[in-house]
Amino acid sequence: MPFAPFNDKCGHLGCKNPRSKLNGFCIEHGGKQYTIKESDSKYKTPAWKSIRNRQLSLQPLCQACLSRGKIEAAKHVDHVFPWRQIGDHAFLHNIFQSLCPPCHSYKTGQEKHGNFLMWSHDGEESLTEHDYRTRIVPNQAFSGGIN
Repeated sequence: MPFAPFNDKCGHLGCKNPRSKLNGFCIEHGGKQYTIKESDSKYKTPAWKSIRNRQLSLQPLCQACLSRGKIEAAKHVDHVFPWRQIGDHAFLHNIFQSLCPPCHSYKTGQEKHGNFLMWSHDGEESLTEHDYRTRIVPNQAFSGGIN
């Protein structure tokens, strides 16, 4: 089957500038440029790398899929309580779960509606910001904060 060769030039008529990596236009004609959010740097810290490695070692399979009887490798370590909505303190002081990419995307979409999903062998549980204050905050004084 024939295919079109990759075009690395801007899609705007007559423009010879290189196109951006995120769409078919140069920056001048509406091309998008990937920018690293300041919050993304948290995912490069030794503390996060340790939490991530520990979580994936303890639970290498997607917890959401397991609750439905399906076996799928986990690639994401998810914050049950979304730290961007709750606050920076919730980045390390949280409940973590291992999820596959589709389940992580689904959960992230649900967070926009205020549903913070957690999966266990009992199934799916929907939590709220109030649950964060009752489950995590009281434990910080006793356990060092990481659950």
